[in-house]
Amino acid sequence: LSYWLGARFSGSGRSAAENKDAGEAVADAKSSWTCSMHPQIRMPEPGQCPICFMDLIPVTEGDADGAGQTRRLSMSESARALAGIATAPAVRRSAAADIRMSGKISLDETRVEMISARVAGRIDRLFVDYTGVPVTRGDHLARMYSPQLISLQKELLEASRAASVAGENGGIVQEHTNRTFAAAQEKLHLLGFSDRELERILARGTTSEHMTIRAGQKGIVLKKLVEEGAYVQTGTPLFHIADLTTVWVKLDAYESDLVWLRLGQDVEFSVEAWPGRIFAGTVSFIDPVVDPETRTVNVRVIADNRDGRLKPDMFVRARIRAGVSKSGGVKASASLKGKWISPMHPQIVKDHPGTCDICGMPLVRAEELGYVTSGLEDVDPLLIPATAPLLTGERAVVYVEIEDAEKPTFEGREVVLGPRVGESYIVKSGIAEGEKVVVNGAFKIDGELQIRAKPSMMSPQSGASSPGHDHQDEESSGKKAPGESARGMHVPDISGEPVAEEFRAQLTDMYETYFKAAAALASDDLKGAKAKLARLAQGVAGVTHGKGRHYEAWEVSSRKIRQALEHAAHVGGMPDARRLFEKVSRHVIAVQKHYGHGGERVHYLAFCPMAFGNKGAYWLQTGKEIRNPYFGAKMLKCGEIRETYTGAAASGLEEGKQ
Repeated sequence: LSYWLGARFSGSGRSAAENKDAGEAVADAKSSWTCSMHPQIRMPEPGQCPICFMDLIPVTEGDADGAGQTRRLSMSESARALAGIATAPAVRRSAAADIRMSGKISLDETRVEMISARVAGRIDRLFVDYTGVPVTRGDHLARMYSPQLISLQKELLEASRAASVAGENGGIVQEHTNRTFAAAQEKLHLLGFSDRELERILARGTTSEHMTIRAGQKGIVLKKLVEEGAYVQTGTPLFHIADLTTVWVKLDAYESDLVWLRLGQDVEFSVEAWPGRIFAGTVSFIDPVVDPETRTVNVRVIADNRDGRLKPDMFVRARIRAGVSKSGGVKASASLKGKWISPMHPQIVKDHPGTCDICGMPLVRAEELGYVTSGLEDVDPLLIPATAPLLTGERAVVYVEIEDAEKPTFEGREVVLGPRVGESYIVKSGIAEGEKVVVNGAFKIDGELQIRAKPSMMSPQSGASSPGHDHQDEESSGKKAPGESARGMHVPDISGEPVAEEFRAQLTDMYETYFKAAAALASDDLKGAKAKLARLAQGVAGVTHGKGRHYEAWEVSSRKIRQALEHAAHVGGMPDARRLFEKVSRHVIAVQKHYGHGGERVHYLAFCPMAFGNKGAYWLQTGKEIRNPYFGAKMLKCGEIRETYTGAAASGLEEGKQ
């Protein structure tokens, strides 16, 4: 069947001779060999991958697509269709970032008034006896009795009489009495008496023990802090009145959204109480400090509320559409260009210089306050779809279709991206307006370039590497052999110091148990591996040794091995068993380097660079054929022999190291 299928689909109706010629042509085209897991490896002949030691596979070099253009890939129209590659042009157009926030409605703090007692006395009557009462400026709130008022009113009446008498004489006396009369009136004004009340006192000619407390502004009584009959001191708070015709909307903005926020931006928001109704406001303040708990920034919006629909503490959902400029910033606000704004009350906007109607401060140009930015802010940005760039964390790669190529050809380019705007990215450099970028199938193109050992998303330099494996950086990558400084287990030089043959003989049981544990892991035998690891601790404990500096390394290694194997019987699974074995292997290898082993058998130090997430790991074994305990059947042959240790009997009681 396979012969027939091969003839049917490979031969395509050609003669045997034609098929033979085609096969020879293909064989001739196999000019290099690569690794299926590391395609950047290119070797001129078959062998093993110098990184993972897997068998190399032949690579058929295609036609000279894009010769001299290593980042280019050409394909047929049918291949393009099968890969599902789609393109879209890079366009320069207007764009807007859609920023959504949430928050609550709050009082306009500039429109809140506290009514307090200006003299000590007793509250005899409350005209506003519950909260929520709407009042206007001058409305009576309460009536208070105070003995202090009697003396002040007598002073006013006496000053009035003196002024009338002095008016008949004129001169300096009249001027003095007039000033005294005006001062007496001002004292009562400051206590809250109106001109009309003073006129009544003067017309009546007698004093009154009571005074009326009045509202200083229009608004709603939010708090009533006193009851009838209560005695109060000077300065005691009585009422809180807030003008709700204007409210604040306090929103929480994430740090990533701050690039799109500016003073003076228009905001749309909605509340649950009025579904379908969209309210509008203006950004008047952006908090200069980030909340350390929520990692957000408070944004204040001023909103008109003359119809009274917005209530303090209502939840709101807000939206800001920020126009995006060429540089990735916010476009200038055309409505505020050339305007003059109050720095403390940004709702005060005028067409000319002047003073604030609320605080009297001089107005400042909108450009100086940050409401209007300058530069190339009116130029539209260059945009590409968000699916076009391949992001690696360090760079962004975009594949661009070459328009004048004979067949579909795509070139990889590194681009500098600005912020993401909806379903598009701003491109600062790397491609030009009108060029077509791949928006679907870019990963397939990149994968094909990796297989061909050309520069790609993850390999931006050159895809090909020199044959062999470079070990010069193993120390920096943590892949030095155990017993060396990179593993944190420095082995002192004890060459020339004799090792007792009896001591080496005692190590035999430890080595044998260790090799059985390695074989169990290579066979994916978890139960057997756990048993051998538990048995290894006993073998280590049974070794006795002499005294002196020569055996200090054994004391350290044996203690470390026993500590590591304390819970060997409770290992949960194969990954845990292999991590434990790697930890034990470090110390067993250190013992091998120090003291060697007895008998004639040869021990081999093997290394797998892909173990434990490409960190690499060593182990000892008794044969030259790699049997990887860290991968088992999954990658049994992955690894290489690094060192060879000859037994003491075969080397004349000298630690052999070839």
